[in-house]
Amino acid sequence: GLGAWIAGEVAFPCTMVDRIVPATTPEDRARISAALGCEDAWPVTGEAFSQWVIEDHFPSGRPDWEIGGATFAADVAPFELMKLRMLNGAHSALAYLGYLAGHETVADASNDAVFAAYLHGLWAEIAPTVPAPPGVDMQLHAARLLSRFRNRALRHRTWQIAMDGSQKLPQRLLETVRARFAAGQPISHLALAIAGWLRYVGGTGEDGAPIDVRDPLAVPLRTALDAAGEDASRLVAAALGFETIFGSDLPQLAAFRAALVESVALLREVGARDAARKVAAAARHA
Repeated sequence: GLGAWIAGEVAFPCTMVDRIVPATTPEDRARISAALGCEDAWPVTGEAFSQWVIEDHFPSGRPDWEIGGATFAADVAPFELMKLRMLNGAHSALAYLGYLAGHETVADASNDAVFAAYLHGLWAEIAPTVPAPPGVDMQLHAARLLSRFRNRALRHRTWQIAMDGSQKLPQRLLETVRARFAAGQPISHLALAIAGWLRYVGGTGEDGAPIDVRDPLAVPLRTALDAAGEDASRLVAAALGFETIFGSDLPQLAAFRAALVESVALLREVGARDAARKVAAAARHA
């Protein structure tokens, strides 16, 4: 009887939250404790923007959470997909390429005109794969994302976002790649982002300094990439051998493999910043 009552009366709505919340740093603790006049051992910083989307399924009625800024929707999935691909995908792309180019934070990287132009091109590839949620203009959404990324008050470190890339890439970038190929569309910006990840998990930056790679697959990835040597084709083949990341389909796509090899070679030849510049310029003149 209890189970039947729960099924008929209790709401378990799907939800989606979008807010950039960097990891707390010692500087945050010191600054906020001083402002409060007492010790706050674990303050949480976040951007002014926040979005809370809630599935509008409440059998017995619901609180009026719109007062607090919540959005109710018949289906949360479109909002989640938009966040995963547009925000999270761009975050990861900027984290790897920005880190390799020497940018400590997302704000530093996105305020760099070269990476801003790259982001515009990346979003131009991603947006067609995302059905716009009700009331959302994707161009305005991309412009707002860039403004959020450029917020210098948020010291969101590229190194932090770069963590656990083997777990993040499938949802944030690779599903978009699949959608682009299904539509017969190019992936030059997406391929450069994935190449940036591949270079990052290799464990050595463009300046020759070691990278502190935090990833559950860090050791086997590093072992496979080290064994592949410097050749771009061999490096890509080694990376695509990780089926838990790339699945069984993407490694079989010659166009994907070729785009990734080209991007890896470009990164090695000119570095992350100039590679982003070249990819963005080529797309504008295509």
